[in-house]
Amino acid sequence: MESETLSRNNSKMSNPTATFDTQNTTSKENMRRRIRHALTEKSTNKFPQIDLHADPFEKPESIANEFLNNFRNAGGKFITCNRETFVDILYKLITGQRYTTILNTNSSIAPALTKRNIHYITSVNSHLQADAAIVYADALIARTGSMVFSQRFSLYPSVRNITKDIIVVAFTKNLMLDIKDAFGLQQEKNEGALYEFFEIITPTKPVNEKGEENYSPVEPRFILLLIQE
Repeated sequence: MESETLSRNNSKMSNPTATFDTQNTTSKENMRRRIRHALTEKSTNKFPQIDLHADPFEKPESIANEFLNNFRNAGGKFITCNRETFVDILYKLITGQRYTTILNTNSSIAPALTKRNIHYITSVNSHLQADAAIVYADALIARTGSMVFSQRFSLYPSVRNITKDIIVVAFTKNLMLDIKDAFGLQQEKNEGALYEFFEIITPTKPVNEKGEENYSPVEPRFILLLIQE
């Protein structure tokens, strides 16, 4: 009996029956074939119309509104006016804020200040702290609500560290969408070159521990008089 049983077992082991999943094997081979075909086939450009030099940002409907919104959100104050009302508005601003000493950095505005009996100085005096300074901005950048200053109108290297209130005078014709446009405006006015010194400043809104506005010469308050033309 044992001999017969071993014989039967040996018979079964010597003739094993292998089972293959032919369907799965065919699917894998088809996948490999597709991959090889894809690797040898030249790919076509799926985006033939993309302009890599185009502005990635959508152009706003109004550059002026874009600038004023961003300028105000950053912490700046602004008043719009025209050439005829500019002096009156400047006078009301100075008297309303009770400024006693004004640092005027541009000679073109001096006659208007003198006519209104507004006392001003033309240089920083270590013994006399100015309440406010009047400066001109070369350009205004709409994207960021920033202002561009240079020594074209002022002898001072920076409008910071002068006084805590800066009255900025600018024209709507100098509103630029981006910084590259502001550079282009400088080159246009300076024989194709940028000014030797210029700075770009975005207003801030500093607050103290009580949450109150706390301006200083380091972080001044910018009040923009925007002259519409």
